[in-house]
Amino acid sequence: MILKVIKEFPLSGLSRELALLGLGWVVDQVGTEVSNEDFALALENAMETLSNRATVNSSKMGRNDRASYEKVLRAWFGRSAPNTYTEFFGIVVEETVKLIKAGKLDVEKALTFFSVDKKGINLGVPFNGTYAIMPAVVKQPEFYEFQTEFLKPTAGTRAMVNLDPVWLSLIAVGFLTAFAGYIGRRYYLMTKPGMETLFPDVGNVLDGVLLLTDANMKSGARIDSEELYELRLTMKLAEEGKSVSEETYPLTLHLISLEGNVYTELKTVQLDLRELQGYLSKYVKKVENLSIRGINIMVETDDGNFYPLWVLVDIAETELRKGVSGDNQMLAYIFVKDLYRAINSGNRELLQDSIFRLFRQGRALIEGSAKASGLLVKTLRAFMSEAHMEALL
Repeated sequence: MILKVIKEFPLSGLSRELALLGLGWVVDQVGTEVSNEDFALALENAMETLSNRATVNSSKMGRNDRASYEKVLRAWFGRSAPNTYTEFFGIVVEETVKLIKAGKLDVEKALTFFSVDKKGINLGVPFNGTYAIMPAVVKQPEFYEFQTEFLKPTAGTRAMVNLDPVWLSLIAVGFLTAFAGYIGRRYYLMTKPGMETLFPDVGNVLDGVLLLTDANMKSGARIDSEELYELRLTMKLAEEGKSVSEETYPLTLHLISLEGNVYTELKTVQLDLRELQGYLSKYVKKVENLSIRGINIMVETDDGNFYPLWVLVDIAETELRKGVSGDNQMLAYIFVKDLYRAINSGNRELLQDSIFRLFRQGRALIEGSAKASGLLVKTLRAFMSEAHMEALL
């Protein structure tokens, strides 16, 4: 049944990708043929993992959304709408499970019923005579992309999308799965384009998305620079000894912000961290092995002792955000960007060339008259030590 539903599903873009993440939980837990009990169990199991995300800080719902959901949630569940979207998604799943267990919803009928009328696209069967609209934080980014001077409509469908409790709960589970944080007043969401081609074998992909989104929230990574963002994300995985399966990649990172009164897709980035993941995992293990041998190459900072590469990335982020004064260059950022490209090339010779170039430039900086921060100089000394060069190569 689920495979047929996916084939006939009428939406595209972010809405589709979130719905597929939600359906992925169902298929992974109970298979492609589901009963009411199976569906409720799958949602409950998903929320055991995702419930903490429903309490994470996010944006407040807009006035129109909140007014609409106030009516819908009272009609469906007999309760009022919360303030934030993450809270809202958690409530929708929790209350939908209760309705299913009480025998008030027919999951198969809801999943297989799609219609189009003058009011828009309808997913599922109205409950208590009521549909919910697609949340603005999901719907609007499909229609608006960020431009330097104005908000420009994209090719996304502009039709109103109406959902019953079953479909809204799937969107909610998908959103909470994709949720990688609300950082700097921006949503970070990670989705798997073309996930339907992997059904029903989606367990590893779900695990990978959860690992990456958790790493994003723990690290607080911001996409000021794609290179630094990907490094920061992979560094968190490496230091925790976690590995994301190859089939998880590529993912799409959606950066969404409220611009004026409209949720806008500021940027989408394709993430494929396989090369970085392999390299940084080996790097951490090599540095730890050096420590076991009594060789300490960690860099001492005000916040503690860290791997030299980690500190260099920190300095590069500071340079990028705060800028540099006078004729100074963003030296750490230049070093890190060059190393990032070499790692991602998968070419050992290019990696060696990049490291030796950094070594030469770092030596010239330390011994020359160019101005550099004390932390950068200390980090470069550790970076260029013989033991650390062994870890890098």
